[in-house]
Amino acid sequence: MNSTRKHASGLVYALASAALLCGTVPIATAQTTTTTTTTSPFGGTVPTVPSASEPVTSSSTGLPGSDLSAFGFNPPPCDFSDNFYTENGIDVGHLDLAAAGRFGLFRQFGPPARTSTQANWVVDNNCTADSPNTRTNVRILATTGGYVDDGTKSPTDFISIIAFLLNQKFFTGVADARQTQMVDIVSHFEAYAALKQRLSNGTFALTPCGTMGTGKKPCFDVTSVATPRLRQDWRFASNRNSIDGSNGNDPLGKVSGAVSNSPFGYFCDDLLGMWIVTYFWFTVDPANPGPVCGPILASLAQTNGVSLDGTPIIKTADELNNQLEANGCGAEGNEDVSGKDGGAVWIVCPSLPDPRNGAIAADAFLDSVRKADGSAVDFGFNREFAALQLFGKFFEELSPSQQTQASAAAVND
Repeated sequence: MNSTRKHASGLVYALASAALLCGTVPIATAQTTTTTTTTSPFGGTVPTVPSASEPVTSSSTGLPGSDLSAFGFNPPPCDFSDNFYTENGIDVGHLDLAAAGRFGLFRQFGPPARTSTQANWVVDNNCTADSPNTRTNVRILATTGGYVDDGTKSPTDFISIIAFLLNQKFFTGVADARQTQMVDIVSHFEAYAALKQRLSNGTFALTPCGTMGTGKKPCFDVTSVATPRLRQDWRFASNRNSIDGSNGNDPLGKVSGAVSNSPFGYFCDDLLGMWIVTYFWFTVDPANPGPVCGPILASLAQTNGVSLDGTPIIKTADELNNQLEANGCGAEGNEDVSGKDGGAVWIVCPSLPDPRNGAIAADAFLDSVRKADGSAVDFGFNREFAALQLFGKFFEELSPSQQTQASAAAVND
């Protein structure tokens, strides 16, 4: 649990500044795809993946975007190479298991894609053109939206859920070139997952199943963070550890009133873009929240809207920590690191340092939580995604006529 740590500068340029100051991982060794069919706790049946001789490529989708030179300043996301994972303390043998669902090997079709013909990733040799030692030829199309954890509630964080780490065996225990283990770095960066608590019979489960829960029944399942299992969109804490103390971080012990002393920055040190998954839930039924939680839930719902469960959408650390948890209305936790819970303890899920100027490719698609009719729980993600895809800018940076075009595209998404 962490309190809000707000950027000193505006959101629009915060991620770009981080990328420039810390340096971003360059793009690029080809990973062989194999034909495999199995099951995974992360989205049901793992679809058949084409053989290396018959890859699904950018051009075969019928959409533009195969040539990275056409994307602009920022290239779109591609998977990391096996060598780069190993250098950063990840056991590739475990990462390539079907249950981990690594893009390039598994999950080419099915969730998070919303149709049977929509691909989550494509083979694109342009990924390895500039930096063959750090990237594979697997370009990610599925672009997951999340709230930036800086108190602004902005739906402008876009990431790629490449793989799921189910237990601590996924880490080699070997330190990187800076003599730091990835498991220690990633523990500072939380991805907040909001699993559905409303069961199929309409009952609202007040506790998760497994080690995070109270042991009471009914409980809600925690073995998958696939988008259809979520009640609202993610929240990502990529902004917490500025070295100058402007957001409350104090690695040198010199900032009065600092709330953290982490020596790590997401874009500087978390080179694989990994997160520890923090699950959060409501401990009261929204249909009968009681005299303490009732007004809190009502106020949050009025401000943020409601999730698929009928609970208020939670967008900030203050809402979770100081309003829900502090009053006994909510809780959070992490899955057992030994893998007892069967779900994702960590995820390889790099955030785009700056999603503008080509990082959202023409053939990419938005992965967000949807209602039964296909409409978005939070339309803000659709609007920002359309603006970035069409014009390479955030919605707020567009001219009025461009905003009209982006809004129209978002509605039709």
